[in-house]
Amino acid sequence: MTQAIIRERITVKGVVQGVGFRPHIYKLAAAYSLSGWVKNDAAGVTIEAEGAPERVAGFIRDISLKKPAAARVDSVAHSAVRPAGDASFLISKSGGRAQAAAIIPADLALCPDCRRELYDPGDRRYLYPFTNCTNCGPRFTIVKRVPYDRPFTTMAPFRMCPACRAEYGNPLDRRFHAQPNACPVCGPALSFEGNGRPVKGSPLALAAARLAAGRIGAIQSLGGFHLACAAQDLKAVARLRAIKDRPHKPFALMFADLAAAGRYCVVTPEEAAALESAAAPVVMVKKRPGTALEAAAPGLASAGVMLPYTPLHAALFAELSRAGFSGPLIMTSGNFRDEPIARSLAEVRARLGGLAGFIVHHDRAIHNRADDSVGFVSGGVFRFARRARGYVPAAVKLAADLPGGVLACGADLKNSFCLTRGKEAFLSQHIGDLSEAANQEFYLETVANLKKLLSAAPRTIAFDLHPDYVSSAAGRRLKGRKVPVQHHAAHVLSVAAEHGLDGPFIGLAFDGTGYGTDGRIWGSEFLVFEKKTWRRAARLKYFPLPGGDAGAHELWRPALALIKAAGLRPDGLFGAVPAARLAVIERMLEAGVNCPGTSSMGRLFDAFSFIAGVRCEATYEAQGPMELESLYKGGTGSYGFYAGTGGGEIIIDPAPAVRAAVKDRLSGRSAGFISARFHNGAAAMAVDIARRLARETGIKTFCLSGGVFQNRVLLELVTTGLERSGFSVFSNIQVPANDGGVALGQAWYAIKGYRQA
Repeated sequence: MTQAIIRERITVKGVVQGVGFRPHIYKLAAAYSLSGWVKNDAAGVTIEAEGAPERVAGFIRDISLKKPAAARVDSVAHSAVRPAGDASFLISKSGGRAQAAAIIPADLALCPDCRRELYDPGDRRYLYPFTNCTNCGPRFTIVKRVPYDRPFTTMAPFRMCPACRAEYGNPLDRRFHAQPNACPVCGPALSFEGNGRPVKGSPLALAAARLAAGRIGAIQSLGGFHLACAAQDLKAVARLRAIKDRPHKPFALMFADLAAAGRYCVVTPEEAAALESAAAPVVMVKKRPGTALEAAAPGLASAGVMLPYTPLHAALFAELSRAGFSGPLIMTSGNFRDEPIARSLAEVRARLGGLAGFIVHHDRAIHNRADDSVGFVSGGVFRFARRARGYVPAAVKLAADLPGGVLACGADLKNSFCLTRGKEAFLSQHIGDLSEAANQEFYLETVANLKKLLSAAPRTIAFDLHPDYVSSAAGRRLKGRKVPVQHHAAHVLSVAAEHGLDGPFIGLAFDGTGYGTDGRIWGSEFLVFEKKTWRRAARLKYFPLPGGDAGAHELWRPALALIKAAGLRPDGLFGAVPAARLAVIERMLEAGVNCPGTSSMGRLFDAFSFIAGVRCEATYEAQGPMELESLYKGGTGSYGFYAGTGGGEIIIDPAPAVRAAVKDRLSGRSAGFISARFHNGAAAMAVDIARRLARETGIKTFCLSGGVFQNRVLLELVTTGLERSGFSVFSNIQVPANDGGVALGQAWYAIKGYRQA
């Protein structure tokens, strides 16, 4: 009796292109003795598998259960088709008319197998800075469109040599259909420039010698150029700070390996896992006392650390070792303040050429620029401060969708935007400050690129309520249904979106600045979401902010306003402020001129960093609060806040905390003492108000978001306090809590049809 034969057409969606998925399917089909074919198309991966019913069933089951490490299978759909009698199983040419649903993977850090080859003097790719396979290498930064095939990437100009072609065509080789596959014979090559002229010799050996000698260089990486120098060379770091106009802002550090990082920093297992992951982000880790990292991250308890994530970086550290250099390198974005990261030699020459002592560049073009991702571990999970290289364009899975899709324009600071396609939300890489013309161009370019990559034509446009945001103006100019979204409602909904929350919940949005529905500057909002409406239920008492945004830089301004609002005289604390300037601001406060009211938690933290004696003026955003957090050592004492009511809202008055902190400062208490009492008090206030709202509403689910919740001390104190009260607590994990995650909340607002109560 002839055994029954069936054939199934299978569509697999998710991150299934550029991760070795077709070779994996080929091997899986061979294991089940099936015939048929597999190919990439706009939908993802399409398979036809033919064989005995039980073998086809097992094959379909294992597609989800057994997959490449970098793959993500979101769905497997199959339907019966007529058997074709194929003699074997093949990898077919990409293409077809499937509806666009493919997801290009993010760039993948150098894998262990390629690293071993890179360091093997007998291997043909020894120290070759473009070594990769199906498990690692460039993806998003080189792709122009789907399907993810070499002709549609910036590797198209490089024709594989016979050896690479043999690897590419061998189903048993890990470079089988690895689109960026290359070697020194046929692939991209490095070049070195010194003082504006090409220099002969090994580019990485030349770079290593100059770095070890204290020079600053521009080095081309995956998503753009880094500016690099020896982290322990104080003169080099000082020059780099002058070049970047970053007198204090921390620089990212690259160590040769995890063991080297551990000699300078205390790295937890969770932090080590993030550092060694395929995404290879910059991770904020605690500095060890006495190590020479203060110049890289002055005044902070933590430093941003990463490991060599490209073969170029790994080969550079090998050359540095030969040169007798064993310390870390500073690896910071190749740009000036608030500009996009430079991605081409022409941009570096035009913008940085006169500042970098040398340039290491290559001829594999960067199509999609992407800065390094940055984050920290809290609650046992990695959380973003900046989401870019290594994670974009991975989608956030949504619990609902909106026909036609949404373009959410994001905020103006730390901008990223969001495009939805079905139940997937794709956030762009970090764009930056849209007040800068170059970033505005980067924004529009990236919107166009991501639309093309996703074949997206969104019918709904969501944007911030702020009337003067560049991102909102861009959204208003686009065709489609317009949905303005209040800034802090979007912060809270970014948490709801990534955790799939649909029922009633209360959001704590602790932030720096956001345009409120009453025209004031919000920033410490307790928002109640239920039945697709939201309302503000509690907030900090408005206090005047003399000079508006200037208060984020001159921290004594919000401190002066709060001290006077608390009924105190500004005596004994303002000696570092010129008397004439202090007098002008006092008159502004008395007359109420250019003193917008704000409920900003960020400005409250700024003010307390000044009161504690930490900092008078900030040279980068949140510098004072970050340094104040670094001084936190725990303790049981706390400053109190007063909660009253007004206009149907709970009004939180920080005056008692201000008076107590001023008293402690004037009596000689340390900044660390004041830091502990302030953090403890702010967290206790948040938990107390949350409990009160839970009693009033019956809601026991809370979402924490906003830039202030990037303060790990505050996040952990509030989370622990709420959970001990029996509440369910959610916070941002897949997107930043700062404005880099706002676009996801804007998209969710539009999808769910929220409105203000």
